[in-house]
Amino acid sequence: MENGIGEKLKIEEVLEREGKYVGPTVGVSMLPMLKNRRDTIVVKPKTERLKRLDVALYRRGDDYVLHRVLEPIEGGYIIRGDNCYSLEKIPEEDVFGVLTEFFRKDKHYFCTDKKYLRYAERRIKTYKFRAFFVRLKVKIKSFAKKILKGLGIRK
Repeated sequence: MENGIGEKLKIEEVLEREGKYVGPTVGVSMLPMLKNRRDTIVVKPKTERLKRLDVALYRRGDDYVLHRVLEPIEGGYIIRGDNCYSLEKIPEEDVFGVLTEFFRKDKHYFCTDKKYLRYAERRIKTYKFRAFFVRLKVKIKSFAKKILKGLGIRK
């Protein structure tokens, strides 16, 4: 969307002007729910304090970030992407939008749907299990590289 003089509007400006932002996703932090450049999100302005499982939109430098609220805390939120393994503490004032619905392939999902909320809860509950296997995979790859290097197969 442009501002009338050929400049692209920031998402914050679109939210203020239109009352919602509809656009593609970019990145892998919310996999498997949202796929890079395939899915479409609908974000509305944040009008109240977010709750656990909400997906917040905020800025990190020049980048927009869409991550799940794990826990509201005093003055902000503990947040993490569904496909990420580190937590972020985000101040309340940095969050300006909340995901309300999305289109995945040709299916439409609302973030209030019971099936969606079960998925979101499962992503949070299985985090430690998934993180363990990600760390294990990294260690195995590192070990394999050392063996291959020792055998002269790899530099």
